[in-house]
Amino acid sequence: MIANSTTQTQLCPYCANSIAADATDCPYCKVDLSSQSDPKWLRRDDPSPEPRIGSDNHKRYPIPTNFIWIGAILVVALSAFFAGGYMQRSEQLLSSQANLKQLQAKEQIIQSQETQLAQTRQQLNENSNQLTEMKTKLEEGRKELSLTQQRLSVAARQAERLNTSRSPAIRRTASRAPDASAPLPSPVATRTAATGVYETTRPTSVHEDPSSSSRVITQIDKGTRINVASSAGGWLEVRSRHGNPPGYVRSDDARPSGGVN
Repeated sequence: MIANSTTQTQLCPYCANSIAADATDCPYCKVDLSSQSDPKWLRRDDPSPEPRIGSDNHKRYPIPTNFIWIGAILVVALSAFFAGGYMQRSEQLLSSQANLKQLQAKEQIIQSQETQLAQTRQQLNENSNQLTEMKTKLEEGRKELSLTQQRLSVAARQAERLNTSRSPAIRRTASRAPDASAPLPSPVATRTAATGVYETTRPTSVHEDPSSSSRVITQIDKGTRINVASSAGGWLEVRSRHGNPPGYVRSDDARPSGGVN
């Protein structure tokens, strides 16, 4: 605020601020001017006056130029240090981010490989199950083939025996010349074998039915005694006394025996 030019002013003897001439106390330093004497430093005869106390009268000390240069160097060094540390941290952060991306990529590759491995294992298990099933079917086929071969072998032996038994009769019939004037022979009744104990004349098979194509129950050796219950069409019905099911053998493979089985 600008003071009026007609107002008389004076300087405060303590703080040297401009105050009214008739002021009893200083509005700046709050000193009572009516009861105080002039300060000692205002006397002209004092060789070493004390410094005035005021807001704008501080003591100033000159700063040496060397300190300024040292301070500037320190500031530059600190700035370079912090800048280098910041750059190093930035590089470390970038390197960490790159390593993290590489780890994530490797984890994705590992997960993909684990998925492929699980699929491969599942496929191997399925192939193993299929191979087991194929082995089982192969074993069943081998058993059926072996059984068929046995049946064919028995049928071949039976056919061979039948051909052997019929060959002399065929040769005798062929050696006789047919006589047109001779009367036709009367039909001969089919010979029925007597029941009782028989003895096999060669190794033979016991069939389930009186047929060469029926299932073979068992094989018996030459000289085996059998109990014949009945006969029909060149087959002897054999019954066992040990509870075995009945079977049939060819009448050409056995002959009556005088003993009791």
